[in-house]
Amino acid sequence: MSTRQLARSRTNRIFAGVSGGIANYTGLDSGLVRLVTFLLVAFTGVGLVAYIAAWILLPVEGSNTSGIDTIITSLRNGTETNTNPNPNDLR
Repeated sequence: MSTRQLARSRTNRIFAGVSGGIANYTGLDSGLVRLVTFLLVAFTGVGLVAYIAAWILLPVEGSNTSGIDTIITSLRNGTETNTNPNPNDLR
C-alpha cells in the first residue's frame, strides 16, 4: 500500500510546482488546476495567499524539506557568515 503525499511537482511545473503537485495528488488535469489557480489569484486575494502558503509549506516531491526549511537554512547560513569584523561599524 503506497501513501500519497501532497508535494510540489518537480516536472509538472511552470512557476513553483504547486498547481502541478495538486494535479498529481488529485488526479485532475494540470491545466484545469492552473486555470482555477489563476482565477483565484486574479479575482480574489485568497488565491495569492493560498498559493504562496502552499509554495512555502509544501515540500518538493521526493524531498522532505519544504520551502520554509530552505529559507530558514539560508537565513541561518547567511547570519553565521558575518564578513564585518566590527559589529559597531554600520557600513
